[in-house]
This record gives sequence, C-alpha cells and structure tokens, in this order.
Amino acid sequence: MPMNLSSDFPRLRALHAGGQPLMGLTAIAIGLLFGGAACSSTDKGQGAEIEAEAGQEAREDALPTGDQLREASLGGIEILEADGRLRRFAPGSYLRDRRESDPAALHFADLDGLTLDFTGVELRGQAPDADLDAATGVGIRLLNCKNVTLKGATLGGYKVCLALDGCSNVTIQDVTCDAWFGQRLRSTRFSEDLTDWLRPHENDAGEWERQYGAGISVSRTSGATIRGCRGRRGQNGILLTRVKDSKVYDNDFSFLSGWGLGMYRATGNTVSHNVFDYCVRGFSDNVYWRGQDSAGILMFESCSNNVIAMNSATHGGDGVFLYAGNDIVERGLAGATGSDNNIFYKNDLRFSVANSIEATFSRGNAILSNDLSGSHQHGVWGGYSSEMIIMGNRIDDTIGAAITIEHGQDCVISGNHIAQNEVGVELYWDPDPALVEGPFGRQHETASRDHWILQNVFEANVLDLVVRQTRGLVFHGNEYSPGTREPYFEGISADADATLDPTTVQRWLDALDGSYPSGNLSDSTLDPWIGNQPELVQKWSAWKPATFPGSQEIDAEKRDEFGGGLESIVMGPWGPWDFRSGAPRPAEVKAGGLLAQSTWNATWFHWKPNESDPRTSERAWRGRANSPILRAEVDSFTNPWVTDENRRLIGNDFFGLFGATNLILDKAGKFDLSVVSDDGIRVFVDEELVIEDWTLHAPKRDERTIELARGEHIIRFEYFQIQGAAALVLELREH
Repeated sequence: MPMNLSSDFPRLRALHAGGQPLMGLTAIAIGLLFGGAACSSTDKGQGAEIEAEAGQEAREDALPTGDQLREASLGGIEILEADGRLRRFAPGSYLRDRRESDPAALHFADLDGLTLDFTGVELRGQAPDADLDAATGVGIRLLNCKNVTLKGATLGGYKVCLALDGCSNVTIQDVTCDAWFGQRLRSTRFSEDLTDWLRPHENDAGEWERQYGAGISVSRTSGATIRGCRGRRGQNGILLTRVKDSKVYDNDFSFLSGWGLGMYRATGNTVSHNVFDYCVRGFSDNVYWRGQDSAGILMFESCSNNVIAMNSATHGGDGVFLYAGNDIVERGLAGATGSDNNIFYKNDLRFSVANSIEATFSRGNAILSNDLSGSHQHGVWGGYSSEMIIMGNRIDDTIGAAITIEHGQDCVISGNHIAQNEVGVELYWDPDPALVEGPFGRQHETASRDHWILQNVFEANVLDLVVRQTRGLVFHGNEYSPGTREPYFEGISADADATLDPTTVQRWLDALDGSYPSGNLSDSTLDPWIGNQPELVQKWSAWKPATFPGSQEIDAEKRDEFGGGLESIVMGPWGPWDFRSGAPRPAEVKAGGLLAQSTWNATWFHWKPNESDPRTSERAWRGRANSPILRAEVDSFTNPWVTDENRRLIGNDFFGLFGATNLILDKAGKFDLSVVSDDGIRVFVDEELVIEDWTLHAPKRDERTIELARGEHIIRFEYFQIQGAAALVLELREH
C-alpha cells in the first residue's frame, strides 16, 4: 500500500543503499530495460522547457551508461520481475526530491514492446499536503516509445505527472494522479479576480504544460490508449497535443480547477465513458458565473473528426468548449480549418457555469442526443458556426438561451426538447467589426442565414424564439406551449418574395395545431416548408453509432454521486470542493461583514442608452427610477440582482439600482468599506460620498477607511449596469 509521504520521509530516504537520498531516481532512460537505446542529450522534448521555467536545467551527465543497462533496480526502485517484455517494479512510496535537475524522475526513451508495471508504486515530487503551485518537474516521461504499456503508478507533486512525447501505440492504464500542479485561485466567494482567467488559445510551444501542468500530457503521438486512469487535486487532467487516432476511455479526472480533458490540434480520436465532472473555476453561486475558460472537455485549434461519446462533464465552466483556433480567427491563415466534423453523442453536460457546449467558428459539428440542461448561460452557444446539426438533445432550465447561433449558416435544430429556458432558440446577426471585418470575416461568410428549426418541443420558455437580421429560416412540425409573452413580429417577409403578405409569412412559424411561438422576430426572412428534409437530417437520422470503448457508468444519479445543480459548486483556493471524497463542505462566510445582517431597500429600473445614460444624462436616468421594474427588501448584495428570479425579471443590460440600509454600531472606531463593482457605483455613508467610480469598467474593488461613531448610520448606494459582465458586492469590516 502507498504510505503517507508527509510522515514517512526518513524511510523514503533510506531506500537507497547507504541511506542516501534517491538521487538515482532522476533522469533514468530505459534503453536499460534490455531493449532500446539510451536517451541522447538531444532527446529532451518539452520537459526541458518545464524544468527551465521552474529554475532547473536538464543534466547530461545523469544519463545512464552501458553498465547501468543491466542493473536489477531502477534508481533505487527494485525491478521485481524482468520476464520477456514485462518489467514489474517493487511497490512502495518514493520521494523524488524536486531540487534535482534532471528532465524527469523516471525518463524512458526509445522503448519498443515493453510493459512497465508500477502497480503499488507511489512516486511524488513533494509531500501530498504541500501547496499545489509549488509542484515542479515531470514524474515519468516516455520519449519516442512505441508498443509500450505503462500501468499502475500513483503520481503526484509534479508540474506534469506523466508525459508522453513522440510515441506511437502506447497504452497508459490504471494510473492515479493526486495533488499535482494547480494555480492558487484569487477569486473569492464574493468577487471575481480577473487574473484567474485561463488562456488556452496558444499551445504550439507547449504553453499548456508550462503554465498549467497536467496529470497526463500526451504530445505528437498516434494510436495511444488512455484508460482506467483517475485524478484529483490538480488543475488539468489529460492533455492531448497533436495527438491522432487515439482512444481515451473509462477515466475519471474530476474536481479540477482547469480542464478534465484538453485537446489541441488533435484529430481522429475517440473519447468515451469518461467522467470529467466539476472541472471549474470562476463561479460563486448567486454572485458571479464566469467559468474563466475552464471546461470538462476543451478542444482548441483544428481539433477535427473526433468522437466525444457517452461522457459525463457536468458542473464545468463549460461542459465542452470547442474553438476553431487562432490560425483561422486571429491570424486568418490561408488554408486553416476550424475544429470541424466532430460528433458529440449522448454526453451528460448539465449544470455548466457558462455553456453546456460552446462550439464556435467551425463547420460540420454534430450535437446528438446529449443532456444540456441546467446551465447558466446556454445549452449550445454556436457563434459563427456553419452546417452544424443539433438534434435529439434535452435542453431545459438554462438561465440564458437553450440554443444561440450568431452569424451562422446552414444549421439544423431538430427534434430537441427545449423547456423552461429564458430563451428557447436565438438566431441573429449584429455589427461585430472585430470579427466581421477582421481576419476571419475577410475569408469566411458571417451572415446569419438558412437555418432549419424542425420538430422541436418548446415548452414553458419565457421566449421560444428570438430572431434578428436572419434570412432564409424554415420552420416545420414544432410544438409550442404557451409562453409568458405574446409573439412580436417586425419586418418579417418571405425570402423569395418580399411582396408576400406578412400575415401569410408569419403562419409559416405555426405548429400543426395552429399555435405560435412566444418571442420576438425582427428584420428576418422565412421560407415555407415544402416537404424536403435537409441533407443534415437525412445523414444523421441514418447514422448508426459504433460500439464505443469503455463501460464506466457516467450517470451520476446511477452512481449515487449526484450532488445537485449549480449550487453544489463550492470553490476553494485550489479548486472545487470534492464532496464525493467525503471531505467536509467548506464553511460558508456571509457576504457583507458588518452588513451581513442588514436588510436593504432596493429599487431596480431600466434606462435607455440614447435617452437616459447615467454618465451623460443623469437627471433623466434618475427619473427612470419613478417607474421601477422591482422594489424589494433584500439581504446582502453579492451581485446586482441578489437572486436568479430577480435577474430573469430585470435582465442583464441597461438597468439602474438604488439601495439603502440602516446600520447600528455598538462601538465607535475605524472601519474598512469596500465595494466590487461593474459598472458604475457611488456609495454614501450618512449622505457623505465615500466611494465613486461612475464609469463603464470591468469588475474592480474600491476601498475606503472611514471613522464612524457608535449608533445608527445610513448607508446607501447608486449603481448602473450597461452590458456584459456585472458585479456588485458591498462589505464593511473593522479596520
């Protein structure tokens, strides 16, 4: 059994003959296992970059000599069995002193046809209770190996636990990663810190490994199999960079602060029966819900022709975050392609902080029979997508839109269950000069056109449809239940004949029973249904899914591991709370400090940017408060709405808020007043203005130390929100 390293360091150091530290564990190249050549000084791969970033440099004189190739131990780990192609290592717990200067604790190069059995071996670079951001180096590295199986190791305390580079037909099996590198998160329960945002857009120079680490990182490899592996207490689980024709199945990398699976320029891979739940950062229930580019599954830069089937990636920043890549979007390289022709089938991607699936700037992706419910922003966000089919999915209870496609072409939305969302389907074009007129738009169409909305069930959505500046829409066979708002039409015409009576065109939207969708349709054109199914529906209706590798149960309810919706995400300094491990829930700290028990009288109101902008027309803006959307008594402000119910009513854009409370202090003294705001804020104490930032700005903290007498005080604020992100947190604490 692996032993507790934090209490067993003396024994670990005594494992080497003479009682010396295990210096020989570092930089061992296993041509020495009686087959293959030793690593040359030029075969360092990306590992040298990782060590250099941590202030280390690979040491050439640590490479093995010919005599070492026949030893019965590997750097102090006894080889128990060397039978044919099997090498079995002695179980035990081993510490690799992270101050050593070699490219990896164990470094294997140019192996062919061996099985390396590390069952029962625990190898760590630091104590398991050390800070995750102190982890450096690589645990085990395989370089230029083929037909090799590595199994059974427990690895932790490294920047990268297990790294493969330049390999083929390698199997990684039953490896456990525990307490490897992770960034310390600066966002708190009450406010977001923008420095926590991840930057996944560049990885051609090994940025993902170098900046963020990984449990298992595979680069420049084909035909790999990763199965039965598990990881907890780290940032990223499995990274695939320039990997093709590989299989990832029956793994569980959950409760991480980055990505469960990250793929970059990865093609032709099958990912099935994995669990990547609670891979998340940038969330605080009822306060902010950003995700900060965390995801259960991340697919960037020409990740094409992959099959993502029967996985669970619930409660992530996104469930799946797919992006074409900077080659096509930012650089506009000739011949560059997006992340195209991927299949997402029967995945559980519920309760994402942002989107269950975000798939942008790409072509031909198929989203089939997934559960995309309960996410905070979208079930599917498909900006600038084309020829995408969204068929047979369940998309319920999103606070934003079930499906949104901006600037998309030739997409099909068919046979989905779309219920109890703020918006069912949103299709639009808008002025977006950075993209429409930039490198992407100069080479690709950016119109919103020619979408098919067929045989979906719309049920109890606030708005079934929101459509703007989109042409060539076809509706057929949809079912609508009454929404909360009547449909509104403006500028709707027939695509082929603009003179056709608008009332006739509007009837092309109706269901067989004559019911209309709720929602808003403006400046758009429709085509009638003429009985021909689009090619995408014909193709994917006839598609017969293969038998996907793996057998792991992905349904959390069936595993008896379901913890609830978004409210079950509880963040700490290193990532989300792992309730499945039995760890106690982190203690809740009420927002507000001395204001935590206060009751605020609050008034919300809308304003119009061209008539009552608070920055230029403050008098008109104040006048809008005489026609409020909502007046209410509320508890401490951790966001500008306080509750999701209020947010649904108020909306996200162009609103103002006045709040006031009485505070009774039992003693005089100095106090620290702080406010996190996005956008404009003014805070008054006893009618004295003490904090002001009356501008459009990203979330920021302002603080002021004030002196207050014993007794009653009135604290009030004025706030406005323009568009995009929003924040409002007020706290008062003793100095």
